[in-house]
Amino acid sequence: MKRSAFKRRVAAIVFVLLVIGAWHVTSLYMPPVLIPGPVRVFSRFMLIWTDTDFLSYALSTIIHVVAAVTAAFTAGVLIVLLAYRFPVVQQAVYSRLAPFLNSFSGIGWAFLSLIWLGVTDSAVVFAVAMALLPFAIINGGAGLAELDQDILEMTTSFSRSHWRKILFVVLPMLLPYLIATLRLCFAIAWHIVPTAELLSGSSGLGTLISVAKARYWTDMIFAVALLNVLMVFITDRVIFVAIQNRLGRAYGR
Repeated sequence: MKRSAFKRRVAAIVFVLLVIGAWHVTSLYMPPVLIPGPVRVFSRFMLIWTDTDFLSYALSTIIHVVAAVTAAFTAGVLIVLLAYRFPVVQQAVYSRLAPFLNSFSGIGWAFLSLIWLGVTDSAVVFAVAMALLPFAIINGGAGLAELDQDILEMTTSFSRSHWRKILFVVLPMLLPYLIATLRLCFAIAWHIVPTAELLSGSSGLGTLISVAKARYWTDMIFAVALLNVLMVFITDRVIFVAIQNRLGRAYGR
């Protein structure tokens, strides 16, 4: 197994090097305004982290992502727990609310938030949170459906309080599914937030992309895309994978 994992890592590294090599060769025959080279993009990427003005754009996007995911995740968990506590509303939540939110365009939420909240950070957070909410509801509901019904039935022998049952039994059993939902929301948020910032005019990487477009800084657009990929990789493959592996050991998986 270790040998197979080593081969997969080597293959992944070789693939990345081939892509960078092909990118470099292509940039030699194309003007920088169309295809900037890897060295030029990397220098722009480092500029984002060394220039305070550019760094503020990246920090604004990080704040927007964290705030939107927190709002969507909290609201989604409360909605699915409410549906679990009161089964009469499950049809409304899973057959009406979730499909409606899932079909509503994220760009539509961005324009609505711009009209309702103006050019503010709150508009970005609201638009992204509403776009993420159906994912939190659907995944949270799927997690509740997979819980061990025998254990849930046994809890009625120890307490008649539904809220104690939810707090001390349902939520701990649901924790792996909640972490998976949080992981999914973070990955999607990094794709949506720059678009919402670009449409609403709020500060962030979306605004930096707009500035770069106006000034034909193609290398800056590539650098922002690289930053976005890097942040998704760090949050998903480093932070959440470590958390899920630890939960897997705790839950015997």
